[in-house]
This record gives sequence, C-alpha cells and structure tokens, in this order.
Amino acid sequence: MDWTQRLNAALDYLEETLDREPDLARAAGLANCSPFHFLRMFEVVFGIGPGEYSRRRRLSRAALDLAAGGAKVIDVAYRYGYETPEAFAKAFKRLFGITPTEAKVPGTVLETWPGLRLAIVLKGERSMNYRIVEKPEFRVTGWSLRTTSDGGANMREIPQFWDRCHAEGKVAALAPHAMPWGMLGICCDMNQDGSFSYVIGVEDQGKPLPEGTKSYTIPAAKYAVFESVGAMPDAIQNVWKQAFGEWFPTSGYEHCGTPDFEVYPAFPPGDERGDPSSPKCYSEVWIPLKSSRS
Repeated sequence: MDWTQRLNAALDYLEETLDREPDLARAAGLANCSPFHFLRMFEVVFGIGPGEYSRRRRLSRAALDLAAGGAKVIDVAYRYGYETPEAFAKAFKRLFGITPTEAKVPGTVLETWPGLRLAIVLKGERSMNYRIVEKPEFRVTGWSLRTTSDGGANMREIPQFWDRCHAEGKVAALAPHAMPWGMLGICCDMNQDGSFSYVIGVEDQGKPLPEGTKSYTIPAAKYAVFESVGAMPDAIQNVWKQAFGEWFPTSGYEHCGTPDFEVYPAFPPGDERGDPSSPKCYSEVWIPLKSSRS
C-alpha cells in the first residue's frame, strides 16, 4: 500500500467515526506515521487539521439530517456523539452561524463540507529543486516557541515569532554563530496532540551562546532538501505544502519521524537572497526520509 492509499485509509477511518470523536493515534497508524506527523502532514496537505476536519464533517452530516426534516435536534445531537443538545447547538452555530432549529426551516441554505479524498494530479505548474543529503547527528541551540499544528496555528505563530525575535535582537545575537550553515528553524520536541517546539537557532559548535537559549539533539538522517525562492513566509510555506502534497506521494519516500527544519543561509549585506521581503530570498526545507517500502 503506497503513501496515497494509506492517507486515504486514514480519511476512510475519520469518515467511519463521525458518530464519535476519532482516535487520531489510530488514524495515524493507518497512515503509517506518528500521531504528530499525521497531524502535521494532514494540515499541510489539506489546509485543516484532522480533528477540525472530523468536526466539520460530523456537523455537515448533522445539518443534512436536520434539513431533511423529521429529525429532532436532541436525536441528531446524540447521533453524532454530542453529550448534550446544548453542546451540539453551540458547535453548530459556531460553524454555520445559525441554530439547529433554524436549519430545519425549509429553504435554509447551509455551506457544508464534503468528504476529502487524496488524488495525485501532476499539474506541472511549479518545479521543485531538491537534493538528497545524509547528515550525522547534530545539536541546535536557540530561542524556542511552543506551538501546535492543530488549526494551522503554527502557520500564524511561527512568522510572528520570527518577527519578535528580530525586534528583540535575538536573531542578531545568534547571527555571529550561524556560520558555516546559517540560521535554522527547527520543529522538534513533538507531542501526540500536535504540539511541538519551533526553534530559531544555529548548529551548536560548542561555543558560548546567549543566555536563555535551549539546546536540542537532532538524530542522524537522510534528508530531502527543497529550495525555496521568494518573499517570506509565503514562499517557504508553499514549499512545505508542495513537498507533502506533490513530492512525497510519488517519491518512494515518507517522513521518517525525526525533526524537520528550515535553513536560512548567511549572505553578504545587501544580497537580496538574504532579504525576507525580496522575491529572491533563498532558504531551504530539510525533511528526513525513510523508504515507503520499509
């Protein structure tokens, strides 16, 4: 079973459990990855976390039952795993903007969410420059942010974290230690609930680093290294999406479960490749690999 089939098996499981909260660890097992990387991959590929997707699908099914007429709100609430009609009504209104009772009125228009299915479509719109690199174990030291992939919070919070660290002089404090590799942005210290630490740091060369920084050990791995060219953060976020959504399904590789990271090389002053706002800004995404047949 290939990467696409396994992810679709996880989607099938989420669809089969719309009457209750899904076991995301089981869904991750069907996708053959850790719960953290299932959450992360799902959000990158589909633009929504699996928990939020399941909630929207559950409420969409409930809305169809209500719109069909005849069903009582209390019965629909219990049918889809809500402990009380009040909890169901609150979740329903938050998603649709109306109450379940209002949804029963003939002619009411509701925007519902259909089930997802992963299909590989080779569009050829953007090429991906990448190389395969083996790197031994190393340590990274830097400033740490605790965030989560749930609901795409990391996509908002990580750029804000970079802005704060620049404004507070923390990036500048690490810059003298960034050679020869450059500044790193590493996702590590991962939990099954989708939370993880994002570290703005440098490869630790054993020299004294600013007080308040934290150190993490990154295991040896084989990496796919993808080039990102364009203004931040959109350019590098698009590389993540393209890597998970287009490259992995046809590559014969999977994410091996150890930390992935971004590399921001050091360029001479005035070089546009080092300017985050420039369309020539250059960075890299490093994703650890294992064979999909292993």
